Amino acid sequence: MDVTTAALDRAAASVRALDGTDTRELRGAGLHAAITAACEVLSEARRLAAPIAAAVARDAGGQGIRGGISREAGHRSPEYFIASLLGGTVAEARTLIGAGLAMDPDEPEGSGGSGGSGGTDDPDPDQGGSGGGGGDEDNPDPPRPPKPERPRPRPPVPGSLAEAVGRGTIPVDAAALIRATLMELFDVVDRPTLWEIEKRLVAKAPRLSLYDLRKACWRERATADPAGWLEREKRIRARRSLTLGEDAEGMVTLTARLDPLSAAPLRAWLDAQTTEAFRSARDAGVTEERTAAQIRVDALAGLASHGLDCDAPGSGVKTTVMVTIDRDALGSELGLGSCDGIGVPLTGATVRMLAVDAEILPAVCGGESEVLDLGRARRLFTRAQKRALSVRDGGCAWCSAPISWADTHHIDHWARDGGCTDLCNGVLLCRSCHLRLHDTGWEVEIHGGTVWFRPPASVDPNRVAILGGRRRLAPVDMPAPPPLPTSPVSRRCSGNHVRT
Repeated sequence: MDVTTAALDRAAASVRALDGTDTRELRGAGLHAAITAACEVLSEARRLAAPIAAAVARDAGGQGIRGGISREAGHRSPEYFIASLLGGTVAEARTLIGAGLAMDPDEPEGSGGSGGSGGTDDPDPDQGGSGGGGGDEDNPDPPRPPKPERPRPRPPVPGSLAEAVGRGTIPVDAAALIRATLMELFDVVDRPTLWEIEKRLVAKAPRLSLYDLRKACWRERATADPAGWLEREKRIRARRSLTLGEDAEGMVTLTARLDPLSAAPLRAWLDAQTTEAFRSARDAGVTEERTAAQIRVDALAGLASHGLDCDAPGSGVKTTVMVTIDRDALGSELGLGSCDGIGVPLTGATVRMLAVDAEILPAVCGGESEVLDLGRARRLFTRAQKRALSVRDGGCAWCSAPISWADTHHIDHWARDGGCTDLCNGVLLCRSCHLRLHDTGWEVEIHGGTVWFRPPASVDPNRVAILGGRRRLAPVDMPAPPPLPTSPVSRRCSGNHVRT
């Protein structure tokens, strides 16, 4: 593809206005504009470097034993060469290469960017030819025909990954992630299905953080190839490990890689201990001096001590792991579910193994459930209501923090605004997002059972709502944002609610 610097020039123009500015004096709108301009330059510079990095990778694939400019520069691969130029990691270089390959609509399908299209005209220098005087003067090589003119690249298809990253609507890291997902599914699904997956991920990428986009990619892979996902679960479980050692200071180091089946109860229990420690300190009017990391160490050590003497009582802090799965999928080896605190989808087999434990609560969607809407008879949401909201929101509906970190909050205040204690007026939020919601002017809306967050005009003059909850990660098309309401709507479970 052709290199263009227009977008980088525009971004650089904004940064030039900061020349000579003392960053310690930046405040408010000026600080916001400065960091936005600086990050835009970084983003556009990476977008400019991505197709060039892809060209370096192609060069290495088409230069025989020479390995192209990467080997000539003394590096074993393009990734290591680019990483040395960036002063960064091989993973960062690999991301640039992947994004660059994603920007090229003429990339050979299924090539994975490992080589093929660049530098193939030069022969191997050890086999003679015109590359460096390898021919004999008495028997010169026959003249080579002129190189055919390279055809102009075709324009990218609207809605494709190549178009989106080329136009700058999605960042480089997101482009590399989506491309890697599509390559994983290339030989698994047919081309129309792959195209639908590509369009869905491209549409979601501008609205999701990279962390959430990765989870959306996992769900697409699991949904498109459930048999392959089941095999992946088995491979991951076989690689689980936990090692203990000592560092130079005598501190004991613990390094673990846990499969979802092993991690779900451990993470839920540690999260509950951490939440309870901070809550107890607030209730007592004192400051919890320990960090969250230190609380986890103390909780784990306490658990081990309890295990050595099982007659001793536990901490009394109870928690439940919520796993969610459709009724039909529960009976299938290849059905998919999810577990709070675990980002990857789980197969039906793993969900059933988790649900064997009495402290694991399976939420089967579509079946009979308890009566959850209790009106204004109670102020606090019941445990059953929180379970239902956990299924809908999947944890904190704003930042996707685990369910064990989130509390159930009234969207319309119970006492001040007359908000009902019903699902239509409840949302799961972690403490940080709850405070952010009150302090920054954002609003929560529930439309058709789906959570949306409406930014204030200072963030987005058009106030376009952002999808929240579990729906944003599902392998389906994202719904269109609801229009800005012209008047307050009662939240009496009418199915289309806005914050008053």
